[in-house]
Amino acid sequence: MSHKRCAGYVLALRFSAVSVAITLVAFPVHSSAQNATRTTPVMEEYKIGPGDVLAVTVTDAPEFGGKLRVSDTGTVQIVGVSAPLRAEGLTAAELSSAIRGALVDSKQLRDPKVNVFIDEFHGRTITVLGAVAKPAVYSLNHRTTVLEALSLAGGTVANAGSTVTLVRGPASAEATGQPLGSVTIIDLAKLGRGEDLSQNVEVRNGDLINVSAAEVVYVVGAVVKPGGYVMTNPSAGVSVVQAVALAEGLSPLAAGHKGVIVRQSTSQQGRQDLDHMMAGRETDVLLAPNDILFVPQSGAKKTLKVMGDVAMAAVNGLAIYGLGYRVGNSPH
Repeated sequence: MSHKRCAGYVLALRFSAVSVAITLVAFPVHSSAQNATRTTPVMEEYKIGPGDVLAVTVTDAPEFGGKLRVSDTGTVQIVGVSAPLRAEGLTAAELSSAIRGALVDSKQLRDPKVNVFIDEFHGRTITVLGAVAKPAVYSLNHRTTVLEALSLAGGTVANAGSTVTLVRGPASAEATGQPLGSVTIIDLAKLGRGEDLSQNVEVRNGDLINVSAAEVVYVVGAVVKPGGYVMTNPSAGVSVVQAVALAEGLSPLAAGHKGVIVRQSTSQQGRQDLDHMMAGRETDVLLAPNDILFVPQSGAKKTLKVMGDVAMAAVNGLAIYGLGYRVGNSPH
């Protein structure tokens, strides 16, 4: 095969891989988000919890109100009332009624008009960790689903995997009857495509959400766009030719017949003739997660071991190119 015919084949492969990437990116995220909204449970009124900050106002008697923090035991202390009042588990309206009754019973006021507003929510929290933009502890002020929780954390990052692990806390154990600490595995890829919205379950106080990191293959050396590439479908794998296409092809100085696959998990490495693979004269090889495909420059005299060492070192600091989507953000 002539050099021109070979180059044309690589170009076709590259356009093919790009079209696949676009297909992967173009899942209807906004549509599924709308569907998820339709299936979100009806919002319930927030129940006050320990740590919440309340703004209490008493009409015509402001000295009995003010900013109050709910104690760790779930109570608040009202001016003029000897005993602390139970606040945990009550709605703002229910606590307003309780404070009014306490002020009347203590003979402080005859017919007070009491209003309670929740100034800061701290009573119900979830923890979102893993491959998200802003891993942290987040407060819940209404019924919240998995997708909404991921949106609170800024969505998934480029190297996020397709699996979400949900570890149930005490509130979930009580509400669902599942054991404390039980684990639910959620397929984020299916959920994002709107294929299984039943997995967009409600998260509750004390739950932990962890987004897995994606499995990645690396293409370094004499290619147009060296970096790490997310395997959107690890079971199908990414072949050497596909990996070269994702890296936008070989550079003009590439020694394609001297490519090296470095397998980190087993310290194995072997020479691959990329020119023959792209020309269809050799069987394409599937890369495993975390494999490094290193393409040396033409004329560079390096042993296999040295090339492998160079490839391993080059991975540090490389960009990771995702082919998926971000929950709560636009596709990239």
